[in-house]
Amino acid sequence: MSLFDKGCGCDKRDDRRDDRRDDKCDGCVCDELRKLRSGDEVDLIIDGEEFAGLIFACFDKKSCCVTFLDDDYPFIVDCRKIDAIRVLS
Repeated sequence: MSLFDKGCGCDKRDDRRDDRRDDKCDGCVCDELRKLRSGDEVDLIIDGEEFAGLIFACFDKKSCCVTFLDDDYPFIVDCRKIDAIRVLS
């Protein structure tokens, strides 16, 4: 039996741990990403490199991972690694 056989749900004891995990997604960029809607277009700067015309897909507040689409390919980044964001739509 693997971990995948058990599913990915959590019990009540994990809820407190998840709340603490949410707190680590801090910073102004993470806050702005929480407000976006799927389909919004953005430009990002990560480590001084610009990534233009990305389409926001989703934000996972537990892992701080943000998924964008870049020409229909997933572009996944930790919101804490993003230096700047420009919301285009």
